[in-house]
Amino acid sequence: MVAKCANPQCNQVFRELSKGRLFLLPPADDSFHMWKHRKLVDHCYWLCPSCAGVYTITLEETQPVVRCRV
Repeated sequence: MVAKCANPQCNQVFRELSKGRLFLLPPADDSFHMWKHRKLVDHCYWLCPSCAGVYTITLEETQPVVRCRV
């Protein structure tokens, strides 16, 4: 479950869905067979309002990465 901002330098706690930005990052194609064994929330990430204006979340190989928006 999403508990706090996905930015490792931020400690903002998730409280409201309407604030910030929620990301759903599906598993990589090579791990698709594992999809049925995991929950949807295992692939959800949230950025707080402050971080959402500066950062985005992308998949790098199979790991989510927080990076600056270009």
